Amino acid sequence: MKSQAIRKRNLPEDVSVLHRVQLKPTLFLILMDMAGMILVVAKPYLVLIGIMMVMLGAFCLFVMPDGILCEFTKDYLILYNRHEKDECTMVYYEDIVSWSYEWHANSDYLTLMLVDGSTERQEVYSRRIRAYMKLYAPGKELKTRGRRL
Repeated sequence: MKSQAIRKRNLPEDVSVLHRVQLKPTLFLILMDMAGMILVVAKPYLVLIGIMMVMLGAFCLFVMPDGILCEFTKDYLILYNRHEKDECTMVYYEDIVSWSYEWHANSDYLTLMLVDGSTERQEVYSRRIRAYMKLYAPGKELKTRGRRL
């Protein structure tokens, strides 16, 4: 089994990242700021709502922390959400027996069952990971109940 937890500085530098999932939904926040500005300019009776939208979007964009949640390459998946900030988990797609995406009220989890019998469970914040996992590890999804607890 080639999958392992490694330090970020030991990641291969010559590998191209095909998809990257960020913690912060930047595009949505920019669109929210633009919609707030349109409300401020276009509708005088919606100025307060527009200003609040712009302030909330700007706060989230510039003050809230951002980071990389995971990266998908041709051969493996890199998970960055670990307790040690300088470590990451590199999981090869061939080592994945099955995976599941679980929705819960407080957080969502990506669970990977590996060929050596171990389980890698990561807290994730984006449903796009499920679509990318279907793309890169097809046919290995373990069906869960899909309901929020």
